[in-house]
Amino acid sequence: MEPQDQAARDRFAQTLDRNFSVIAAAGSGKTRAVTDRIAQLAQASDAVRMLPRLVVVTFANRAADEMQQRAREQILRAKPKPEILAAFNRAWFGTIHAFCLKLLNDYGHYLGLPAPLELITDDDDLWNEFVQQQTRVGRSLSPKNRARLLRLASIRHIMELGRQAGSALLRPAEQCRCPEIELREVYRAAMAARKSDTIGNSIAQLQAWEKGYREGTGFLRWPICSTKAQGIDQIWEQAFVPLRRWVNQTAICVAAEVQRDYRNFRLERSVVTYADQVALADELLQHPEAARRIRQLDPIVILDEAQDTDPAQFSVLLELTRPPEATGRWLETKIDPPCPGSFSMVGDFQQSIYHDRADLAHYQRVHDALVAAEAGEAVTFSVTFRLDQRQLDFVNATFGEILNGEAGQVKFVELQPRPHVLPGQVIRLSLSAALRNGKEKLKDRQVARIEAEELARWLKKHGPEKLRARSWREVAILCPRRDWLRTTATALRKIGLPVEVQSESDLQVDSPAYAWLTALCTIMVEAQNHYEIVGVLREVYGVSDHDLAVFSEGHGDRFQIETPRAAAGIVSSQIGELAEIRSAIQELPLFAAVEQLITRTALRARLASLPPEDFKDPLADLDTLVTLAAESAASGATLADFADRLRSEMERQRPARLSDKDAIQLITAQKAKGSEWDAVIVPFLSRRITGFSPRYPSIIRVPGKDEIIAALHKEDREEEIKEATKILRRQEMERLLYVAVTRARHTLVLALDRNLFSPVHDRLAVDSQLKYLRGDKGETSCVALEALATNAEACSKTLRAAAKIIDASKAPAFAFAPFDPAALAHARARASDFIRKQIPSGYEELPEPAPESVHRRTALPARSLADNAATLYGSWWHTLFQHFPWTSAPSQWQTAFTALQPSSPEPDRSAREWKLFTNAAPASALTKFLARPAIVPHTEFPFLWRMNERSCVEGMIDLLLVDPAARRALLIDWKTNRITPADAENLQQRYRPQIAAYWKAVHEITAYKVQAGIFATAIGKFMPYDADELEAEWERLRALPPEQLSVAASLWDA
Repeated sequence: MEPQDQAARDRFAQTLDRNFSVIAAAGSGKTRAVTDRIAQLAQASDAVRMLPRLVVVTFANRAADEMQQRAREQILRAKPKPEILAAFNRAWFGTIHAFCLKLLNDYGHYLGLPAPLELITDDDDLWNEFVQQQTRVGRSLSPKNRARLLRLASIRHIMELGRQAGSALLRPAEQCRCPEIELREVYRAAMAARKSDTIGNSIAQLQAWEKGYREGTGFLRWPICSTKAQGIDQIWEQAFVPLRRWVNQTAICVAAEVQRDYRNFRLERSVVTYADQVALADELLQHPEAARRIRQLDPIVILDEAQDTDPAQFSVLLELTRPPEATGRWLETKIDPPCPGSFSMVGDFQQSIYHDRADLAHYQRVHDALVAAEAGEAVTFSVTFRLDQRQLDFVNATFGEILNGEAGQVKFVELQPRPHVLPGQVIRLSLSAALRNGKEKLKDRQVARIEAEELARWLKKHGPEKLRARSWREVAILCPRRDWLRTTATALRKIGLPVEVQSESDLQVDSPAYAWLTALCTIMVEAQNHYEIVGVLREVYGVSDHDLAVFSEGHGDRFQIETPRAAAGIVSSQIGELAEIRSAIQELPLFAAVEQLITRTALRARLASLPPEDFKDPLADLDTLVTLAAESAASGATLADFADRLRSEMERQRPARLSDKDAIQLITAQKAKGSEWDAVIVPFLSRRITGFSPRYPSIIRVPGKDEIIAALHKEDREEEIKEATKILRRQEMERLLYVAVTRARHTLVLALDRNLFSPVHDRLAVDSQLKYLRGDKGETSCVALEALATNAEACSKTLRAAAKIIDASKAPAFAFAPFDPAALAHARARASDFIRKQIPSGYEELPEPAPESVHRRTALPARSLADNAATLYGSWWHTLFQHFPWTSAPSQWQTAFTALQPSSPEPDRSAREWKLFTNAAPASALTKFLARPAIVPHTEFPFLWRMNERSCVEGMIDLLLVDPAARRALLIDWKTNRITPADAENLQQRYRPQIAAYWKAVHEITAYKVQAGIFATAIGKFMPYDADELEAEWERLRALPPEQLSVAASLWDA
């Protein structure tokens, strides 16, 4: 038996040449729908070409991983050819920010962006530096407008507005003349009103303000009306509306300047925020050449959770999928829509619960535009595979009136039952005023404590069986506010029920595993970091403050692990142990170093000893960090890089991790979106939900309009905006309640606590869940609430269905066909027959091994060292010549050196070796080659040469001078090794393999005649290689077996 909406599901999955906007109601299987469409792509005739173009954008990395895994499983069931799987492995799954960063890394050079770009999440220091460097703000304004604005608005608030704009694309409107303010109606109303001190004081303040405004030049605070008599406050507000709006719009003009200037300031330092990643990607897709090249890749985009996508993110994805020749922005021009089959989105208007980062009205515009386009259409999935019949009936009976499509609210999608739906149950847990024990004047939090204790007793009495839950882990309690969870958790623990609180506010640094490993890695690369060493001794080793004070005797420099000191004592022995560990791991690769650090400090045992009720699964956090170390090591990171990364991400929110613990889950309704449980309890329905105080200055989206205003102060929120924002918040809370009640598979429990919270006046708080549910007296949901059952009961039918699910989960999702033994033997014989990439900078002539050791030689692991003086100096020398004026006069050479010398880690050495360079240059092959006409210099020049079908050579040439007319080239590599003249021959011999590979690659790629050599900075000497010498060396290298060539690469040490 098929679901009632199967035709819509088939159309979305199988019609690959159309663009879709899918409206997927709660539990309707949108992930399955997306994977069905991907599976159809894999079965298409040109799947090998289509799958690598696939871009699946999700709200979170965990969702992306799940989507990719489920899509792969579905493709594997069809037993595809290997090339199909290879093509799928090239598809992209991830968040919008990760995708934007990929675009910037690949095409950012069109915008002149530096590479690589580093993400910054805490920019306080950077912002302070930016502010200190600003000499003039408001350049786009006329002098008169600028002076008038700065009299009425704080420059600090305006700049902060530009900083806080985030992904909002501030586009300054055309300048308009500052309006005149007319206050006669205010004075007339005051004269007509009865005299009072309040009116008199307000009018006196107004008169003083008006005189200062018309005659003065200083900063003015807005006058405040302290009376409501005769409607004076409303007349007052209306009189100031034109001037306030001018100030706000003009402030946005200046904030747009600040936003742009601050972004450029960050880019100069190669750092970006999350908002920058999106804004720059959007800008990239307005660059004619960059947009054309990106669109020529013909990406196929599938966007998940479209309702949580902001306008800038929508812009990136829509512009990405338009024809290559398209110009402008599609939503503005309505010309050249996304190509057929290239853009589909799946979302649910009913589950839009983040108005601060998403824009429901904009989502509606995108939906309408996509459907109206030639290749677009909308489909709706209304069958829910989550809710049983009674939950479904309750939601349909109540939310049709709540989500009514009026005043900007979304339209409810009536849910349809799945085939063979289970009965389900919705329970009304009535809580009477008698629980207060006669206490009338109780605060909300005290009443909430009473309710939580009663709920705990009720849960313990019924157990998971009557809730039709397979275990306590399949029972969740959802609240709209995080602090309400603590009250509930305390009551549940008090009665002996297992509890797990899923907090949204946990930061990485809150995890002991994260904090301790970060500190340990930091001191391993910063051996003189006294502060961190003391922290490790206190927090990790448990050394008391008294012992630390006695040891230091006021000398903080005693806390160092760079030079081990033989001494006895509690602190000395621990410092000595840390120094030994540092010495032992210095030469190890990153991953091995981290593993040794964890083992030798007994970090696992220390974390395991922490009280489990205070720290949730610290060993799992540590395993996550070990995995992160492995990933970082694979990308070439050092221990110093890893320590920097851990420090920079300390203030990030910890990723959610599903628990294996059999405990009742306490979670906010916001965080519950996307999850489901067998049973869900929604308590505190009558408790007032306190709204969050707005931050100022801030950007406010006008509800229902494509318009933003600047609120520099609380008074800037006009009454109509206040009212619209109030409606927006109420509508969002109604949708949040929809999310909460649609999380339960089998049992939904609603705590009806009206009498408990309001026993005397019987008034329901306006901002309460029951009010949002239309459950007040005489409202539309009362009948449905009164009809609910009051007793929870077990269900044998549900138990049998659960058992079938468990049995099905034990069966493998797919099975591979048995291998042919002959094919397997053939594969083993060719196991090493794959493309090998050789890195010439790692070549070194191998010493002849002793005969008995030939077969025992193994490749040495690449070392991962913290930056030291040698590597820092070598990096600086390469930076000097990377943007060097090679074709200019020697005087400009000197200017370039003088400009960069202050940044040298060893200025004296730089000056000495620069002098050696300039003395040696005139008689060298370098100067002779530079004397040729029309020379083209290339610095830090990457290349990739395909030697044959199985091997390629990749490298980075420090300096390559090319004479196209003469078809000749000169190749030079800088060597900053500290040597004496007697070591010159050894140095030249040592790097002969590397230069031979460079020389051969350039010659084969260009067919030019190539000269090659190295320059030893320490002795100021150019050392050329003879062509015959390099040819012979290359022949030797080429003849080496792959294993020995790997050894050659690993032994090189600059």
